[in-house]
Amino acid sequence: MPGGAPRARTLTRKRIFSAALALVDEEGLAALSLRALGKRLGVSQTAFYRYVPDKAALLEGVSEEVWRLTFDRFLSAIEEEPETDDQSGAEGEREENGRPEDRDQPSACGEPTADTQSSPGSGPGLVGARGEDWRWYVRQYATALHDTLLQHPEAVVLLLTHPISTPEQLTLLAKVMVRLSNASFAPPIDMLAIITVVSVYTTGFAAAEVVPPVGGGPDETSDESITAAIASLPADDLSALRGLIGQVMDGKWDFTAQFERGLDALLRGWR
Repeated sequence: MPGGAPRARTLTRKRIFSAALALVDEEGLAALSLRALGKRLGVSQTAFYRYVPDKAALLEGVSEEVWRLTFDRFLSAIEEEPETDDQSGAEGEREENGRPEDRDQPSACGEPTADTQSSPGSGPGLVGARGEDWRWYVRQYATALHDTLLQHPEAVVLLLTHPISTPEQLTLLAKVMVRLSNASFAPPIDMLAIITVVSVYTTGFAAAEVVPPVGGGPDETSDESITAAIASLPADDLSALRGLIGQVMDGKWDFTAQFERGLDALLRGWR
């Protein structure tokens, strides 16, 4: 009303859980509470009860938001703009010359090559034949999950301890499966098993990369800490360890490269 106090923005699940994730990102998981979230959104704690009755539901909601971001990233990765004739011609020329910089190059796990042509029935705006191998889709999913978790390190532990289980989370997953079905994606019989294994591998790897130490840790980063520890070792210990951690000792250890290497091995060996 004119001259009255401004009305607060309407609360929605999306707004609540997006703000909750932002709070976790900025202040850590331990700082998350309905009281802190209410202060952030400018509402009383009781205003949440329609959507979030307690702290457990709030944690599930943050997990839901992380999954939503992951699935959005995954769907973006498997979609592409429909080609025009001019684009198709230019693409063919680039493919003939090769594009080693592409992320979707063939790997030992049998992923389709970048020069595979689109297949009939692959659906408008969706990657064609290169996506007919389920391994390609699973790799895109793992990459999307990994990238999302690296952007939200304080929330990684939630996905480790809160598997998809609520109606809202299952609805998010159902929407992804509908999109895949429309793209003529044919999952393997044991799709749940491979997705479970890949999810646990990816989440665990992300935890090793970015989750803060339990109970706090030293002021220096983990890289600085291990470098200092290595520098303090006697020569005999350094010599004995070189065969195991030589890359770390030489500053050449790359978490992302090792994540992708392990993922390739997992997908290649799945039977």
